[in-house]
Amino acid sequence: MNSNEWMKKKILDYKRFVMTLLILSSYLYIGTLISIYEYHADYHLYLLPLLTLTLPAAFVLTLKTKRWQRALSEDQ
Repeated sequence: MNSNEWMKKKILDYKRFVMTLLILSSYLYIGTLISIYEYHADYHLYLLPLLTLTLPAAFVLTLKTKRWQRALSEDQ
């Protein structure tokens, strides 16, 4: 497997992981809203820090994949 194929597969894996992080973030956000408004519980104190970790991670991974795609297109 040459370097370009490896990089394309890595970019695809990162894109899938970003989608997974975004789905997880949406579930955490919905769970936060439910815990605040429906149950009047303090679960949001545990869910919001996780949410603030997953969204920046997805953003950083998106920037990485864009940079790799740009470098891959310049190589070809």
